[in-house]
Amino acid sequence: MEKYIVLTNKDTFQTVIDNEGLEPVETYHFYFFDQLKAKYTIAKVLDDDIKIQLFEKYEEKEYVNHIRVKFFETFPTIEGAREELYEIVKASGNSEDSKYSKLVKSEQAAV
Repeated sequence: MEKYIVLTNKDTFQTVIDNEGLEPVETYHFYFFDQLKAKYTIAKVLDDDIKIQLFEKYEEKEYVNHIRVKFFETFPTIEGAREELYEIVKASGNSEDSKYSKLVKSEQAAV
């Protein structure tokens, strides 16, 4: 059974996409007031036993975590992962601010 996850990269929060147990499928750039705020990558899970590496900067300190893929929300189809991504973006601002935000699919290979 196929599984897909949505991974996030922001200034303060980086997810390592380069992982033998993942196959990046699509990457989207989220802009707010024409400023890139986040990159979201939908990836196919190839190995349920992998750990995903996360880097976080918080209060001038850097943290590295290795989290098992089983702790991420997964979706049986890429369409389900896309729907979740759209919900994440929709929830990122109030309705008044939404006119200043946009989600753009990257033309490059998923990164």
